[in-house]
Amino acid sequence: MKKYLIDSNSLISPYRTFYQFDLVPSFWKWFKQTYDQSIYLVDKVRDELCHSKKDKDNLQIWVEDNCLSKGKVLFPNSDSAVLHEYATVLNHINSSQFYRQKSYDEWAAFEKADPWLIAVAKAHNYTIVTMEERDLNLNAKNPTSKEPRIPDVCAALGVECINLYDLMREVQCVI
Repeated sequence: MKKYLIDSNSLISPYRTFYQFDLVPSFWKWFKQTYDQSIYLVDKVRDELCHSKKDKDNLQIWVEDNCLSKGKVLFPNSDSAVLHEYATVLNHINSSQFYRQKSYDEWAAFEKADPWLIAVAKAHNYTIVTMEERDLNLNAKNPTSKEPRIPDVCAALGVECINLYDLMREVQCVI
């Protein structure tokens, strides 16, 4: 069975916009069922989603209630294969002609989830699910100082990356 890693924006975007809890509860039921079968969270993504101790929003409460069971949260910084791929991800950003130093600095922060997602996916054959889109303006003549985008780095490193709608099609979601 295919395994997926979810990026925080694949839950934040639906929660804030088109699949709000009160409007489309069937989406959240579907997501929970799919999560239990084949979706995992990297600890840094969990930290992005569950960042508040006091003023928790409904998404954080939902994630805490539905997604933190044993074995569903991955802790990659103790996995040597992931640590190797993490270095590969950061070296790619640092050496790529498409990015400036500021881009690298964004991803080199230890708590930044994006490079860890890619490292885990690359090391253990997961597919990343993100709502980020590729930067179609990346070019060596005018490197960006913006934060790298997950789909661009995945494409460069041979990691499968899909969006939430692709996931819904792959697992035949009917809402």
